[in-house]
Amino acid sequence: MARITNLSGRVVFDSRGDKTIEVEVSIDGVKGRAAAPAGKSRGKREVEPYPAGGPEEAVRVLSSVVAPKLVGHEYSSFIELDKTLQEIDGTPSFSKIGGNTALATSVAALSAYAALTGEPIYRIISRETRQEPGLPLPLGNVLGGGKHAGQGAPEIQEYLVIPLNPRTIHEAVEANIRVHRALGEILSKRVGGFPLGKGDEGGYAPPISVEAALEAVKMAADTVEDAMGIRLGMGLDVAAGSIYDESSRRYVLKSQGLYLDREGFLNYLAGLAERVNLVYIEDPFIEDDPDTFAKLRKKLPNTLICGDDLVVTRRELIEDCLRRGAINAAIIKPNQVGSLYLTWQAVEACLQGGAVPVASHRSGETTDTYLSHIAVGMGCKVMKAGVLGGERVAKANELLRIGEEVGASRVRRIA
Repeated sequence: MARITNLSGRVVFDSRGDKTIEVEVSIDGVKGRAAAPAGKSRGKREVEPYPAGGPEEAVRVLSSVVAPKLVGHEYSSFIELDKTLQEIDGTPSFSKIGGNTALATSVAALSAYAALTGEPIYRIISRETRQEPGLPLPLGNVLGGGKHAGQGAPEIQEYLVIPLNPRTIHEAVEANIRVHRALGEILSKRVGGFPLGKGDEGGYAPPISVEAALEAVKMAADTVEDAMGIRLGMGLDVAAGSIYDESSRRYVLKSQGLYLDREGFLNYLAGLAERVNLVYIEDPFIEDDPDTFAKLRKKLPNTLICGDDLVVTRRELIEDCLRRGAINAAIIKPNQVGSLYLTWQAVEACLQGGAVPVASHRSGETTDTYLSHIAVGMGCKVMKAGVLGGERVAKANELLRIGEEVGASRVRRIA
């Protein structure tokens, strides 16, 4: 039986330059390493990313609390290790050791075990989850606003593209990149003086209105569709919590001169969806309003209505929202729940409930590629990981490598 022989951590920096924790685990002397990402906009029900004191305190707790209990521990399953990490923490929100600490430890141990056994990470995950390995459709934002961009950018946080019928994973990844490139050319002509600046996740962040942004992305997607001969879908991550004014109970889009109650905003989003045939809308309303999610879901039966802050990768919240008819897709962010096992519980809830699990990056990312392995091994139909930027391309390139092993044409479908 393999055993954990060493465990250590350090503070490193994510793609925004913020501090995060990186963990190294050795199993029978073979080392694995993983760092945790961080989100700028967090759901209220996410676990605590760090203990009080931040990443530095997380490293101290890792050394003084976690390592003494894990070194010498037998390792054969990420599920069993993750249950042990939950026991060590002993709180429902990972407030003692931090969800980022737990996740980085879990992935680092799995990486070490994969290196020891000579198996890729996705195959070990696939065996434990009993999912056939397959490649997710890449979903990426080519234009950003909201909290991920500067002042003057559109209020809606992400304008997304997704190839719907790619012949190979390489074609799928390339299609998104080409949309990004075409959009840059369109914006340079349409937005005077715009230096093609980008937001946190690599999407352009122009000083234009919501609808002008949508129109530009549609034009870029149409151009690439014609050139490549594949269908491209469009999506939005509304990140509704960031545009909702609590005092007036209105959704505020100043670039459009709109101050809408929930019914008005529902009708506005439905109109956008019908105008450009949106295939995906994420977090269209605040996280305490699943009933309005359900109304939009009913109004747009052919669109994926995806919950992020609404469900925060928690199985029980996903199951509740599925019962309500509020969603038919859910964002899967491992550090929202703090372990691979709890991540799998959320994915399994989606698969059992007929919803689409969407493995997702965070706005503050690392160059780690384990998200790609999670998506492939857990059965996620979509992976949302940006389009350009080294920390985003790293995950897309890992899909290409995995495609060489499982078959580049084994790309999953959402319709």
